[in-house]
Amino acid sequence: MRGGGFAGVLGIVAIVMAATFVMSSTTATRRHVQAQERRDWVHQRFLDIEGYDGVAQRVVVTYPRRSDGRSRPPGERYPVVIALHGRGEARLAPNRGALAWYLQYKLPEAFGALGRRRLTSADYHGLVNRGHLEMVNAQLRAEPFRGVAVVTPYTPDLMGDPQAGPRVAAFGDWLAGPLLSALRDEFPNLARGRDATGIDGVSLGGMLSLEAGFAHPEAFGAVGAIQPAIRGRESRLVAAATRARDHNQGPQQVRLLTSEADPFREPTESLSTALRAVHLSHRLLVVPGPHDYQFNQGPGAIELLRYFDEVLAREPVGGR
Repeated sequence: MRGGGFAGVLGIVAIVMAATFVMSSTTATRRHVQAQERRDWVHQRFLDIEGYDGVAQRVVVTYPRRSDGRSRPPGERYPVVIALHGRGEARLAPNRGALAWYLQYKLPEAFGALGRRRLTSADYHGLVNRGHLEMVNAQLRAEPFRGVAVVTPYTPDLMGDPQAGPRVAAFGDWLAGPLLSALRDEFPNLARGRDATGIDGVSLGGMLSLEAGFAHPEAFGAVGAIQPAIRGRESRLVAAATRARDHNQGPQQVRLLTSEADPFREPTESLSTALRAVHLSHRLLVVPGPHDYQFNQGPGAIELLRYFDEVLAREPVGGR
């Protein structure tokens, strides 16, 4: 049912790139840059855009490198997932923070592992039980990974600021509005529709993905959160999810992912319980592991790609 298209030999070839921010008097001029370091499993592209706070920033766009040389599968566009990073990378310069999923969380390696159509415990950095691994591999045999485009902007630290409410809303508005609009203008191989667009994030990014995703059901057909830093926000998020469910765009797919040693496991499970109480369908996945880079590089990256590859719509496009 799902066609492959990934190159099969892993390697790295360094390619030097440069880009400049170009600003007009009223809005940021957008353009994507064609190359960075080569990874045989993925393309890495950049989008320079004015951020939610008016400051120019770079957004990273990662999607599969196909063996047939196409920028998209025949007859369809790649679904889009906005992925938000954690608090540690929020302390970096924005252009470095935007690379967190690509570099620190090893997203290209997760693409490569899924492209092989058989995962091992090592792909999960040892943070997987036998039953889950067997289930994932059975699913890959039945429906091979087709691929999504992962879009990673810089994620501001809006967690500790008691006055951050308006900034959280403004950031979500930017993700659902100007960022998605710019992506669709610049990347013809990426999906345009709500049902082919999702949002996810880890820790700080998981909290913000839930806030933005539930606030914008018109933009996001699927919402995920990985080890989300949501302590004290459970009631607020249930109310937001209920409003999103009642939106005339239809229900959203929702997935919560936590781990056995995650300090945010209890609030994540509490949120799941509260969502069930209001009959809001969602998935809760609890896996082995701590709240650290090892988790992000294993279950975090793999489960992000697996989930959205499964639930997001495949948007048809004319031509081959």
